[in-house]
Amino acid sequence: MAGVDIREGRRAGTHRSRWLSAALAVVAVGSTGRAARADDDVDAQLAAFETEVRQLGADLPAPNQSSSATGQRRLLDAEVSYALGDYDAAALMLFELASRPGADRETAAFYLAESLFQKGDRGAARGYYEQVVTGGSVASKYYQPALQRLIEIAILLKDDTGLGEHLAALDRVSPGLRLPSVPYVRGKLAYAQGKYDEALAFFADVPKGTDYEMQAAYYTATTYVAKADLGRATEIFTDLIGRRPRAANDRRIIELSQLALGRLYYERDQQSKSIDSYLLVDRHSDLFPDALYEVSWVYVKAKQYDKALRALELLALSDPQSTKTPTVKILEGNLRVRKAQMIRGAQILGTLDAKEQDDPATEYDRAAAVFTETHDMYVPSYAALSQMVGGSAPAVSYLNQIAGRSEHVFQAAAPVPEAAIQYLRDEPEVQRVVAVEGDLAEISANIAEAAATIARLEGVLAARDRGAVYPALASRRGRVATIEAQLIRIRNDLAEQQLRLVASPGELAGLTGNRRQRFAAFAAMPDPEKAAADHLAQNQARYDAIEQSASEVDTAIGATQAMAVALRKYSIDTPDLPADQGRAITTAFDDAAREANDIENQLAEVRMVGLVTTSRDRGKAQKLAGLGDRAARLAEQLAETTRQIDGVVDGGLKEVRGLLAQEKATLAAYKAELAGHEAESRSIGGSVLAASFKDVKAKFYDIVIRTDVGNVDVAWSQKEDVDDDLKRLNLSRQRELKQLRDEFKDILDAGTTKPSAPKKPARALPPAGTPSGSPDKGAPDQRITPGGDRPAAPAPATVKPEDKPGAKKPAKAAPKSAAKGGSR
Repeated sequence: MAGVDIREGRRAGTHRSRWLSAALAVVAVGSTGRAARADDDVDAQLAAFETEVRQLGADLPAPNQSSSATGQRRLLDAEVSYALGDYDAAALMLFELASRPGADRETAAFYLAESLFQKGDRGAARGYYEQVVTGGSVASKYYQPALQRLIEIAILLKDDTGLGEHLAALDRVSPGLRLPSVPYVRGKLAYAQGKYDEALAFFADVPKGTDYEMQAAYYTATTYVAKADLGRATEIFTDLIGRRPRAANDRRIIELSQLALGRLYYERDQQSKSIDSYLLVDRHSDLFPDALYEVSWVYVKAKQYDKALRALELLALSDPQSTKTPTVKILEGNLRVRKAQMIRGAQILGTLDAKEQDDPATEYDRAAAVFTETHDMYVPSYAALSQMVGGSAPAVSYLNQIAGRSEHVFQAAAPVPEAAIQYLRDEPEVQRVVAVEGDLAEISANIAEAAATIARLEGVLAARDRGAVYPALASRRGRVATIEAQLIRIRNDLAEQQLRLVASPGELAGLTGNRRQRFAAFAAMPDPEKAAADHLAQNQARYDAIEQSASEVDTAIGATQAMAVALRKYSIDTPDLPADQGRAITTAFDDAAREANDIENQLAEVRMVGLVTTSRDRGKAQKLAGLGDRAARLAEQLAETTRQIDGVVDGGLKEVRGLLAQEKATLAAYKAELAGHEAESRSIGGSVLAASFKDVKAKFYDIVIRTDVGNVDVAWSQKEDVDDDLKRLNLSRQRELKQLRDEFKDILDAGTTKPSAPKKPARALPPAGTPSGSPDKGAPDQRITPGGDRPAAPAPATVKPEDKPGAKKPAKAAPKSAAKGGSR
């Protein structure tokens, strides 16, 4: 039995020896961690990381929620967009803010209403203005402006719904708190209602020196025009054009006053003052084309055709796409006809300036060219409209092209000429249809954009990339990855410093090479986040394995020592053992002693390693070990922060998936509603277009007829000039013949024969059957055969004697003037 125990002891001793060999490497690794050197900057860097890691893990921003700072930023961006005139962008940014409770809701609702009002969507703007009035108080700075806008919308839409309540709300405001614009708006309302005296009273209440002073003065003059008091209106307009503008709106008032003065002077038959007023309008103003068109008529009334032509030419260059173009062209042609007639009259009277190079024929040619060009320009449009009115294609098939929603009409009819589209868009009813179609097109584009946005969001969700969503959380995640990467480098540097303190035999050298390879792979990886997490997990598992191995080595050493003591005591206490058993015990004891000595020697070597390390810099080694522990704890904290961020992101994405499902359902409802509105719009628009086609066709017919009449007028004027030349030549010839008769009267009288002279026999007439003269000289039923006419011999020149000396010579009939054919 003792032999069995001895053999078991030998096997145990051999096993413990192997564990002890492994313990050398384990203790060496531990000694390396305690003996590493680190730079002084590592401590400060780790302290900064600890502070930053606490901040990164605290107060994680909740996803899908905008903070107050974000809302204020969006409100500020919307106000900037509104100030720059980008009303679409402003309305888009303000829509969510105006529908969400908060301190900025009133401001957002007011600016949203203003953006919609400036866009022309006055119906939607009215709802947000009413929201501001209902939710605000008199003390709010948006209360009175919202009420004024509601009154202006009632004027523009001619809808007095709620107007009495709005006026009563303005009246309840204390006079000291009323804005200067309140009486101005009340005056506009009275003017729109035809209450001119009441309007004048309100305009007079507008305080002087305010931004509304000039506007109130302009409306005051307009009211006097409506009351037919042109003198008083002229005085006010004259005062306005002499003022210095303080704002862009004042500049507009001055330009409108200049136009109004030109019209008033024209009505009062003061042409020179009217021309001066029109020419005051700045050529960069959008009112300049109107001023040119109206001043040209003033020039025509003053018979200054050259200046009128120059004004019309300048108008054609400044606004070539205007619907006034055919009227301007026809007027230009008529002016050139009149100019040609004036030049001809001056030539006849001899008052034409010799320096002038004008010629009637040149002006006639230019007039004919203008009429022909205008005719050719609008005849295709007239023909197209005639075909559209009398054709089988429904008018609604042209709606998209006229509304600008498509460039061509496919599969239904030929495209409408551009000139016809311009005239159609000038029709008031068509303008409303075009506006509705434009709104529907914008809504359709917005729905398509929303659908594309939902598709992109679904693609992001399908990618399951937590780092690509929520910028606030993604920035923290990126910072966590950066810190982890730096921690890995710090720990690698500490390990390298520890290796330089001790030799690296055995398993430690292999572990060092493995660590270096892993760090090199980490350094080459572009994304440090995943690499840091894997590296941390692997190192932690290895550290746990090493700690477990070291514990087992300590246990093996203790067991070996206890067995050696027990064997010694057993041999001493049992002297009566058999010889063979004693020898076996002695042999086993000697083997155990040798094994114990070997273990002691190995342990001594391990202690020597620790002593050597400690002897180099024990304090520094402890410091480096503490830094390593801090870095490991930081790594754990970073991993926990990453898990928290992932949890927050997952929750936000789950909420987004629910919101996307709701929005898709809402979008489908919007599409169905849009389809209904489009069907209704097309039905009404088709009826409107059918009536407008006839009206515009009549306008084109008028243009074509007027250009044809213009060409006829040119030809008739040229014919009249030729007839007048012929008349003047005949009169001149008659005067010259009379002058010759008067000069040669004596000669003619001396060559006259006496009455007593015998009468010459008459010349024999040709036979009756011989034709002579023109075929037209025969009777209607007896025409002479062509070709049988032979000219008669000329009679000799004779002077017919008077039958009686006192008889008067019969008066010679005056030649008849050429008959005028046709009528103008």
